[in-house]
Amino acid sequence: MSDDDLRFGARAIYGAETRRGLVELTLGAASVTVFPAKAREMATFMLEAATAAEGDEVLMRVLDRAGMSRQRAAQVLMAVRQERAVLERRARDEARRALAQDQTDDDRPD
Repeated sequence: MSDDDLRFGARAIYGAETRRGLVELTLGAASVTVFPAKAREMATFMLEAATAAEGDEVLMRVLDRAGMSRQRAAQVLMAVRQERAVLERRARDEARRALAQDQTDDDRPD
């Protein structure tokens, strides 16, 4: 992938038709427009994934320094990821409930 393909941007816009504030997200040549609550949800998931990726790297470095074989370290990493997935699923469920409430609040006429 080239740097142009990974170009990312986000900007606030106002939807003339929806008469609502929106967020335009761009990745490479693709763009999507979402409501602010969805943009927050997406940002949260990206931060969680970035944090998890760094955690995976740290874990693998520690296991390597401890002399664990790559095969066994990969098994430990998979077990950690499974446990992390359980916690993330709970957190996402809570985030979805909050997003649904936020969207319900957004849909009320002024």
